[in-house]
Formats: sequence, structure tokens, C-alpha cells
Amino acid sequence: MMTKHPLTRRAALALALAGSVAIQTGPLAAQTKGEPLRIAVLIALSGPAAAYGADERAAVESVIERTNAQGGINGRPIELIVRDTKTNPTEAARLANQVILDDKVIAIIGATTGSETLAFADLAMRSKVPVFPMVGTQSVTDPKEAFSKWMFRMSVPISTDLPASRDRIIADGHKRVAVFSEEDAYGQQASELFVSLAKEKGDLQIIEQASAPKAATDLTAQAIKIRSGKPDAVFLATSSTGSAGAFLRKLQEIGLNVPVYGMAGIVQKQIIKNGGKGAENLIAPALVNPDEAGPLTDLFDLLKNKGGVAGFGALLGANAAATVVQALKAGATDGPSLRDKVESMGPIKGYAAAPIQFSASDHDSWGKDTLIYVTVRNGKFKNLDAK
Repeated sequence: MMTKHPLTRRAALALALAGSVAIQTGPLAAQTKGEPLRIAVLIALSGPAAAYGADERAAVESVIERTNAQGGINGRPIELIVRDTKTNPTEAARLANQVILDDKVIAIIGATTGSETLAFADLAMRSKVPVFPMVGTQSVTDPKEAFSKWMFRMSVPISTDLPASRDRIIADGHKRVAVFSEEDAYGQQASELFVSLAKEKGDLQIIEQASAPKAATDLTAQAIKIRSGKPDAVFLATSSTGSAGAFLRKLQEIGLNVPVYGMAGIVQKQIIKNGGKGAENLIAPALVNPDEAGPLTDLFDLLKNKGGVAGFGALLGANAAATVVQALKAGATDGPSLRDKVESMGPIKGYAAAPIQFSASDHDSWGKDTLIYVTVRNGKFKNLDAK
């Protein structure tokens, strides 16, 4: 059963517009001419991942609006076909089929989650449409999969931010760690990697594990199970602010007051709202601190009239759109040429803290230098010194 979450003002607006097509009107239309270049944006504007999707949409649209206002691509406007995947893999696959066959898009920005992206990965490959998923799920760029040649990850992979979180746990002196994971591709892959590294290196003892569906809000049983192991730290293998926030809140309610380490995906303002006082125990590597611009002033300026930066969804959306725009400006006109340009055009002039650059052998590109450590103090994210 899907549990409904309260919607922010931005998420509610995104939901209301979920089925719309972004078109150029007024001043933007006057700047461009010719056949539009159609790009699909398949993101979660409802469901458990809606907190990310709303920010992703705002950022993508901001970059494209700016590009069209400057004359588009050699005078051709970029047209966004925005669709709500509802955080549902089946819906994501249906929409991908629709935008590829009916709307003739040359690229897809999305999806918001790994499970949704994997649901249409083979279709995108067969249709020769490059995809820019804003996910950490490791398997979306697994070179063993034929579809990986058409996937360009627009986030840190699990293999980058999970070791960073793990390094922090060790640097902070913890030994007995419990693991909580969400029951989807991301959570499963993250928890398996964390446990595997603990066994391989022998420096952490995994004393308990618990999991829950992405939409779960009552996590009493999981929290009690974790507490029974008497951990000195907890690791969150989840990218959901809903389940992660509910879990943080429940840990605080049952009296387990230990540091809780997460990954970049949960560094969202929504995690503070959902987690309450329990969020003050959170420590995580992050791509952006929504409460401190730091090196990301360009991103904050981009979104200052779009509701601001609520979390890393804004960063991912902005960089995904910037990557597509740069490839189009480099001469791409269709799916295959766009894919080739992204692999060969060099560093992306985007909005990340460090350069992003894809190649024929690397479709991940985001490194540890794009990460910072944050915690929560008095209801706001605060940067921590690296250890």
C-alpha cells in the first residue's frame, strides 16, 4: 500500500503540471526559430521520490529556459516533454515508450530512481536514445550490460559516495554498525556493497540489518531490531527522504542516540522535516549543501527565482540539462550523435563543485572531489571538515 506524504508547495505545483509539455512562448519564442529539438524529462513528480523530482524539474527547466533565451541551438529551440513517472518502474517504461515512439525525442533526462531507469534501459538502447539518469544505482552503468553505452549517470554512483560515508564512519572511531536499507535496486546494491566491504577489510562489524519498502513510514519494528544489536553507529542504504526520515525519527523516539551515516541522496531539506530531532544525528557526504552555497553559487543563482536549492535533485537536474545543451552546441542533432558528443566533448561546463567528464569507457564521471561532508545542526545542514 502506498502511503501518501505531505507535499511541499513546489512538489504540489509540479504534480499539478505533471502531464504538461514545456513549450516556448512570449520572449523565449521570439529568440528561436526552426524545428525544435525535443528532450524528454521522465521524473518522479509524485510518489515517494517526488521531493527529488520537483527540484530536478525546476533545474532542468531553468537551464533550458536560459538556453532558449540566448537563441537556442543555432536558432532552434529546445522543447521539453515533461512526464511524471510516479516513482513507478512500470509507468516509467510506458512513458519512455511514448516519448520515444510518439514524441520522437533525441534524449531522455531521468529517471529519478534506479528502478525506474532500469525499466526502460533496454528500450532506450534499442531506440538509440541516450539517457541521463539522476541516480546512484550502480547497475545503470554496469559495463556488462549492453544498455550501459546509452546511459550517462548524472549523480555519484554508489561506488563513490558509499566508500566516502564508510571512511567517515571509520575515521569517527566506530566499530559496531547496523544497516538499514530501502527495498529497491539502490538499497539492495548499497547494503550488499557495505556488508561486502566490511567483510573484505575486517574493520567493521555488521551487527544487525533491517529493511523496508521505499514508501514505508511506520518503521517501529525495524528501529527496534536495529536497537537490539546495540550498535555504536547506523548506516542508511537509502536515497528516500521519506523512509530515511521516518527511520531517523523512530530511532530518536526509542532512545537510540548514535550517529547515523547516509549517502548523498538523502541530503535534502525534506530529510530534516521528516526526521525531526532525529535528523540531528545524520552525517553524510553530499553533492550540495542546500543551506550553504559554498562553491555552488552558480547553481544557487540559477534557481533563486525557482524556489531555491532544496537538495541534490537541483544539482543533478541542472547538470543533466547542461550536459545535453553542451552536446547539442557541439553539433549533436540526434540520439547517436548526441551520445558520441557527450563521450568526446570534454569537461561539462555545468554546476558541480568539480569537473564532470564522460568518455567512451567512463559513463560515471562523478568523483570524490564533488563531495563534501555535512551534518544537521538546529534544523539546518552544516558543512563538516573532511577526515
